[in-house]
Amino acid sequence: MRNLLSANFARLRRSRLFWIMEAGVFAWGVLAYYLLKVNTRNGYPFENGNSYFFNEMTFIGITTACFSGFFIGTEYSDGAIRNKLSVGHSRMKVYLANLITILCAGIAQFAAYTLAALTAGTMLVGDMVWSRLYRPAETIAISLLSICTSAAVAVLISMVVIDKSKAVLANAMLSILLLAAGASALKGLMQPEMTQRIYIPGTGEYKYAYEGNFPDDAVIETAPNPKYLSGTERKVYEYISAVLPTSLALSCALDEEESGYDRFSGLQVCGTLAAVAVLSGSGILIFRKKDLK
Repeated sequence: MRNLLSANFARLRRSRLFWIMEAGVFAWGVLAYYLLKVNTRNGYPFENGNSYFFNEMTFIGITTACFSGFFIGTEYSDGAIRNKLSVGHSRMKVYLANLITILCAGIAQFAAYTLAALTAGTMLVGDMVWSRLYRPAETIAISLLSICTSAAVAVLISMVVIDKSKAVLANAMLSILLLAAGASALKGLMQPEMTQRIYIPGTGEYKYAYEGNFPDDAVIETAPNPKYLSGTERKVYEYISAVLPTSLALSCALDEEESGYDRFSGLQVCGTLAAVAVLSGSGILIFRKKDLK
């Protein structure tokens, strides 16, 4: 395993795409805090530090997935994986070495953005970088859990799909779908139990506050939110969000607990571990039976 990891990390250090991604993520961090500086100068309130400090979590799953397809696909096309197997390395060790490498590549992107926030961000906006962070240690842990599951998904696809271009495309499409699913699950869990209901005297109608604009004589009332999830439905959404890396990634931008949604709990940790174990175990089983000739 040590030799496999040494070879992978040597390739990673020489990878032009890896360093382009690192530079791109760093530049994105600089841009995010430059925009914050512009916004505050123009009078816009600054309330949520997490939305800037963990901004990269929105897209890090996509970039990690695409890089995985390219990195592992190149090993297939160059015959490197066949060579590793021919010299006696087991398929499980080859798979796990690639998983660890892609995981480290994802963490490196996270570190590059954090470095941009702490250096360029501090020069641009001073202590605003960290002054309004919500539970930063907890949010960093959530970020790492998300990256672990994203890496497990990406490596599974990359190790099963031998063709490099197909692997990159499949990873990109799947990561975008997971982002949409994660956003939907998180949105459902964050619905408040109570909401504002609008009574319109002129027509005698009741409407909810999210349904549009209302006349000046409208009366605001508090009523149960029909979109609030409860019972079994809420449990299902909680389990889904616990295993989706994108739900965890998007929750990093939250600056408070909303509607009883606990973004970091034993369920999230166990969900991540279970997802990584199932994905990796499935990937190893498929890779063991795959014909590489």
